[in-house]
Amino acid sequence: MMDQTAIRELFHSKGALKQGHFYRLSGRHTDWYVQCARLFEEYGTGQLIGQELAGRCASYAPDVVLSAAIGGVLPGYEVARALDKKLLYCEKRDGALILRRGFEIRPGMKMLLVEDEVSTGQSIREMTEIVRALGGSVVAIGCLVDKSGGEVPSEAPLIPLVRFKAEHYPMDACPMCKEGLPLQNLR
Repeated sequence: MMDQTAIRELFHSKGALKQGHFYRLSGRHTDWYVQCARLFEEYGTGQLIGQELAGRCASYAPDVVLSAAIGGVLPGYEVARALDKKLLYCEKRDGALILRRGFEIRPGMKMLLVEDEVSTGQSIREMTEIVRALGGSVVAIGCLVDKSGGEVPSEAPLIPLVRFKAEHYPMDACPMCKEGLPLQNLR
C-alpha cells in the first residue's frame, strides 16, 4: 500500500490535484482543482490507482462494483479488475442516476460503490437508493478524492485515497480574491 505522501505526490505529478485559486463552471471560486481523469491517461497509473483503492476496499468482500458515469467508470473498472469482480455503472437520465444497459442487481448482492471524487455525496446517495430498491446492499464506498473532508454522510464506510476539505465561495465573497491571489480558469 502507498502512503498518503506518495499518493498525493502521484496525484500532483499527473495534474489530478492542484491547490490554488480556481474558477468553477458554476461561477464559484474554490481552493482546489481536481481532475481524476488525468490519472487514467496512462494505463500503468490507472492500474496502480485501481489496485491501491481495491486493496483498501477488499476486506468488505463485495460481489460487484458499481460506479456512476462518466467520472466513476474508469476508476470503477480498474477497481473491479483488481478485485476480479463485475463492474456495473449508472448513468444520468433526466437529471437522475439510473441503471440501464441490461445491468442487474439481484437481491442479496453486496455492492462496492466507486467514485472518482466526492463533494456532496449526491451520486453516492442516488446509487445507494438504486441498490437498496433492487434488494442489494452497499458494503463500502471507495473514492479517489473526498473533497468534503470526511463530512459526507454515508450509510457505508467511505474509503478515499486522498481526503481534504475544499472550500467554495461565491465570486463576490471569495477571500482569495480579496487577498489578490490570481484566479486560474481551468478546463
